[in-house]
Amino acid sequence: MEMASTCSIYRVLLDVDRDVPDYVRDAIKHMKFLKTFLMCARKWSQSNDLYLESDNVVKKVSLPSFLSCIEDTFHKYEEDFQYSLSLRLETDKNDYYTVNHGVFPEIEKQIKSLKQEIIQKIIQIYFALASSRSNSCMTDDELLEFIDLILQNLADLTNYYMDRKISESYTSPALSAQVQALEAKLTFLKSFIPFAKMRGTADIPALLLAHFEVVALNAARLCYMCSYWDDADEMHNPKFFSMIYEQQQKIRAVDFHVYETYMEVLRASYCPASLRTPRVQDKQILNNFNDSLIGCLWELLCCSCSFMDSMKDEMGILYAGLRFLRSILREHQKKMDEQNEKIGALLSEAGIIICSPSLNRVKEGEVSFSESTDALGCYDMLANTNIHIKHFKDQISGSSTIESLPNSSHSLSSPEVSRTSSRMLSKGKMPIAHEVIVGLDDEAAKVIDRLVSGSKQVEIVPIVGMAGLGKTTLAKKVYNDRKDEFQNLDEHALLEKLYQRLLKNRYLVVFDDVWDIEVWNELRIAFPNDKNGSRIIFTSRFSNVASEVQYGGEPHYLHPLSEKESFELLQKKVFGEEDCPKALHGFMMEIAKKCRGLPFAVVVVAGILATIDHDILVWKKFAESFTSTTVSGTDQWKKSLELSYEHLPYHLKACLLYFAAFQEDEKIGAKNLMRLWIAEGFVEKIEGKRSEVIAEEYLMDLIGRNLVMVSKSGSIGGVKTCYIHDLIFEFCKAEAKEKNFLQVLRGYDELSTFIEPPNLPRLSIRSNGEDFIKSKLFCPHLGTLLFFEATPGYGRRLLNISFLFCIYKHLKVLNLGNINLWLKELPTEVESLLCLRYLALTAWYMKFIPPSIAKLSHLETFCLVSGVTVSLPDSIWNMKNLRHVCLRGGVVIHLPSNNNVVENLSILPNLDTLSTLHLDLDEEGENILRRIPNVRRLKIFQLGDQNRVCCNMSRLECLESLTLRDDYFLGSREHVELSFPMNLRKLCLINLGLPGRKMSLIEQLPNLEVLKLRAQSMEGQKWELMEGGFPKLRVLTLEHAWIVEWTEADPDSDDYFPCLQQLKLRGIPNLEMMPACLGVISTLETIAVNFCGDGVKSLVWEIEEEQKNNGNENLKIIYKKY
Repeated sequence: MEMASTCSIYRVLLDVDRDVPDYVRDAIKHMKFLKTFLMCARKWSQSNDLYLESDNVVKKVSLPSFLSCIEDTFHKYEEDFQYSLSLRLETDKNDYYTVNHGVFPEIEKQIKSLKQEIIQKIIQIYFALASSRSNSCMTDDELLEFIDLILQNLADLTNYYMDRKISESYTSPALSAQVQALEAKLTFLKSFIPFAKMRGTADIPALLLAHFEVVALNAARLCYMCSYWDDADEMHNPKFFSMIYEQQQKIRAVDFHVYETYMEVLRASYCPASLRTPRVQDKQILNNFNDSLIGCLWELLCCSCSFMDSMKDEMGILYAGLRFLRSILREHQKKMDEQNEKIGALLSEAGIIICSPSLNRVKEGEVSFSESTDALGCYDMLANTNIHIKHFKDQISGSSTIESLPNSSHSLSSPEVSRTSSRMLSKGKMPIAHEVIVGLDDEAAKVIDRLVSGSKQVEIVPIVGMAGLGKTTLAKKVYNDRKDEFQNLDEHALLEKLYQRLLKNRYLVVFDDVWDIEVWNELRIAFPNDKNGSRIIFTSRFSNVASEVQYGGEPHYLHPLSEKESFELLQKKVFGEEDCPKALHGFMMEIAKKCRGLPFAVVVVAGILATIDHDILVWKKFAESFTSTTVSGTDQWKKSLELSYEHLPYHLKACLLYFAAFQEDEKIGAKNLMRLWIAEGFVEKIEGKRSEVIAEEYLMDLIGRNLVMVSKSGSIGGVKTCYIHDLIFEFCKAEAKEKNFLQVLRGYDELSTFIEPPNLPRLSIRSNGEDFIKSKLFCPHLGTLLFFEATPGYGRRLLNISFLFCIYKHLKVLNLGNINLWLKELPTEVESLLCLRYLALTAWYMKFIPPSIAKLSHLETFCLVSGVTVSLPDSIWNMKNLRHVCLRGGVVIHLPSNNNVVENLSILPNLDTLSTLHLDLDEEGENILRRIPNVRRLKIFQLGDQNRVCCNMSRLECLESLTLRDDYFLGSREHVELSFPMNLRKLCLINLGLPGRKMSLIEQLPNLEVLKLRAQSMEGQKWELMEGGFPKLRVLTLEHAWIVEWTEADPDSDDYFPCLQQLKLRGIPNLEMMPACLGVISTLETIAVNFCGDGVKSLVWEIEEEQKNNGNENLKIIYKKY
């Protein structure tokens, strides 16, 4: 009986939309697993009848009859699917799902019913077939097809839908590791047969084929068992788990005789190229086998502690050599056949070593390396193979067998387009030589106004901006081009002559590109101040230089060009007074946008465009390939930025280059960036000064030099997010790579072919987690690993990261914050990272941190994004270097069980940030807070008595930012006794239910700058402001409060909100009265109103009118709907 539907299920899956219900995909998945069984069991359908056990009774089963029954059912389901899909072609999407709402669940129901009848039989059949295999009854090709099907089933096992189920099991990390190992083993088997046959092995030994078949059958059985997990209860069933574990052990079982057979085949598999005809697929066969060898060697390296150092080094060299061969196989080669033959011979040598039974006995822990004579003998073979690979590498490097790819930035000719093509508009020409100025008219007017008006005192007008913004061009535009020559004078005489020339005259002098304030300090004696309105212009990249100069006014900051101005400048530089041809207009606009408003970039790209043919295809190709690298690679830009870079002190050079680790245009959190700098050791340690304060000074210095831009400022000062310009980013990336400071890898291709340079300190990876694992990256000396998910939120969940702790033992910084780890507990192996200072993870189900984390005695920053509350162990109190503990899902810290005596408090003296701490605001909670005496930023989730809050926080003298939250409280609290530290600058209360009469606790805080009262944090309908309260408050936010009357204690007093700048009102519908002082506060800049009703809008309008009457025309009123 032929099975006609071999590929139709896969057609069905391809036809189904991605957004179909889960039960549809589950049904199809189950059918795919069933198909694997049907296709493979048919090979043994002519065998003798099988005897299977059911309910302790052994029964004879006719395999052909059993298969026919299942196939009939399979065909029926397939017809139902095809019918359902045909309906989709005739109906719209909504009707399609309505019609099929009953079809797919019914199929799933039938499959589940079938499962109850046949699952045990299928599992037992797999077991019986595996147990009875002494010889293979499959051909090579059939076995490869069987393995392919199992690998597809394994892929289904680890996709989103299975992850959703196995994530609830505590066994999931172990199972995930087993699935990965099983995939690697099957992939090796699948690659070995074609490689051996390609190398001249006519017949694969029967023992080896039988082994392959047994492994495949056991793997298929495991897949089938796991595929029918329906719920978490089944996963926790001890009997079921026992079956899974037993099956894993069958697959893991190592037969060292098989390794010997591998070696025999590889030794014998040599056939001169002249005796066989090269095939197109040879390259792919080599690539697949090489990938498998890399995976096997990677496993050996992961347990390299079992080998002596010299052996580890040689294994590492071989690993790098195989990765080099991988890169060769992926490139286009000349002399393909000759190179493939050499690579095949090298892979055979490497395979013999990697498959050595002696090395694998060491790996499995059966013997130690020093005790194994055979293992010691592998060392010479390994060294010789490394020499052979090196010779091949030298030949490749010297023979130019790999064609170099053209430089997309400069290879802009389009030979396939004829110069007489109808698309040819005109021939290219030299760029416009004279200076073209666009977008500086307004800037020049502002500068000129400062030159001709204002004080009669001599005044300096600094023009400030990053390299390439047009500072010099603006200064030239303003200057009248008058020049004086002073020749043959020494410095002192020159200054004296200059002074005499300027004395009693009104003058304008321009200094271009001032780098150091000392330059001005030495020259200023030559510029008399006759109080006649003289002016001095200087341009500088550094804001701090401009602010320090004597007689200096406010710096005039240049801003990037708009897209329209960039286009205008580009057009004038390329076409002069002519208009851009309409056919090229769109391409020129696209190119202008990519210049990101930097005049320098526009000028550079204009120089390229003006010299190429004005052909549509050529311009289209250039527009598509043009990136910031096109400009950053030019000598002009390199020299310009190198000046800024070389002028930096050593510690700031490292801080700037670190930006290359992030993504282009990324808005980087300043606090996290500074924590990374501290962990890397860039920040100098100064006695009595927090490292965070020093790091902030570093950041502000880079901002002052216009190398780093502020994206968003913090509410209490400082920088919240920052970024660097694309061109500076490209410079940093190239410089970091050249100086071996940092390597950046993007995507699987770069990951899989990357060869670690000696002593690489840092690696930044932007890829998905699956590709990261698959790449088998091995950089044991790495100090920093920063991982960024290529598509945040869409990556596959990872269940096993143990390999990280086995390989990267020298890490100081480990950032996996963009990978979603499906772990309930942090692996205890993390304790092996003894140098770790910074650890960032995302694990939505993680609840527990093992006590062994305390072995990370150098850890300073621990960040965990979890969807549940995390319990930290008592041992956390021993981690004296902890500075930042940030757990988004919340954290519970218990008092040490053996340390309740106040005199012997276990404290965390260096803790700077703690969030979000789940804490009872009572005596015990107060006791915990006393153990973090120097904390500056604290977030607390209140867990205690709903009607009573009593906590003295005044001892936290360093505390600057505090958030108190209670999501479960409704109403007003009966008893509130809170005391806040006097240095508090920012306070956010969420649903705290603080009575209005208790607001004086907050109003009296002398340094409070930002107050946010959210979600009914203040109860009652009246709030009367205390006279003299809020002396430094700049930002006030009121959200979702039932307040009706908001007034002052004394309406005639002006001692209210003397510094208030921003008032934000949201969700306060009942407000009828607002303080009269809001109409006279001179510092008020904005009032934002959202979801407050017309009554509040009227009150705000009255405040606006009163402000105008008092001379404040700049008050902004913002009404938002959302």
